[in-house]
Amino acid sequence: MLSRNAERTYWLGRYVERTEDTARLLNAFTHVMMDIPSSGKLGWDVLLKIMASEELFYESYDKATESNVIKFLLCDEENPSSIRSAVKAARENARTLRDRLPAEAWEMLNDLNLFLKKGAEEALHQRNRFQFLKDTVSKCQRFNGMVRTTLSRTQVYEFLILGACIERADMTTRLLDVAAGVLLSRADNLRTFDNHIWLEILKAHNAVMMYRMVNGPMISPKPVLSFLIGEDEFPRSIKHCLDSTKSLAENLPRNETFIKNIDALISNLDSYKQHGKVQLEDLSEFFDETQQGINELHQIIATTWFLSAVAPEQTQTQTEV
Repeated sequence: MLSRNAERTYWLGRYVERTEDTARLLNAFTHVMMDIPSSGKLGWDVLLKIMASEELFYESYDKATESNVIKFLLCDEENPSSIRSAVKAARENARTLRDRLPAEAWEMLNDLNLFLKKGAEEALHQRNRFQFLKDTVSKCQRFNGMVRTTLSRTQVYEFLILGACIERADMTTRLLDVAAGVLLSRADNLRTFDNHIWLEILKAHNAVMMYRMVNGPMISPKPVLSFLIGEDEFPRSIKHCLDSTKSLAENLPRNETFIKNIDALISNLDSYKQHGKVQLEDLSEFFDETQQGINELHQIIATTWFLSAVAPEQTQTQTEV
């Protein structure tokens, strides 16, 4: 497979995954802000911290209000990490790969692009937002289901899923890092509703039922963190994403450096799961190391299998990834 096509396929996987994950995050956070009394609420700037886009946001907006943050993350085309920008980039990558993907792949992404173009502005209002975000997630899932059931297991498939797994691990790490840092450091009198927020974090990963099968009905920080970080069998946990990434990379040439690095990262996750670190200082260090490790995996992928280390127009999109 040509390096340029491998790169485009990898980014296609990342952009579609980013679209779905961001839509899930906006949905869950809006529910949190609606359900939690003002005394226990978080600021909308939390979303900017999760997306690592505070600096870019404040170049165009004065305050992190609901309307500004939702617009920035949903439909602002000046923000390369917005849902609108991610879908446009996914569509463009798919267009250049039309001879390598099922015809339905292009059709689905074109439909998603038109859907966002027509409806994103209306979703700025809460009354329209939930259904719009739900439909966005559903369209991404239909695309993923189609390619996973019709695409031959060639390097096209491997780089597509590799991109999706790296993006998912990155998004989950950043969400949990910010959530743990904000929630676990709050004064006791502000933490009355925090378990409800942890429930919404599970919902953002479509993880509630699977979590309860493992941990029972009670929601609390330690088991939620343990599940989303290290649950081997849950496909949206960081551990499962990295295990899947390693399995895919084992089929690729010149993979020695990548396998060495991902083995070290997986070992760190296993150590976390074994010792069950829940102190804030431990979590902060753990997430910093994990984020750095994922960044390094991305760079190894780029330098090993792509023509360019990182495409210039995509560097900012990855928010340092």
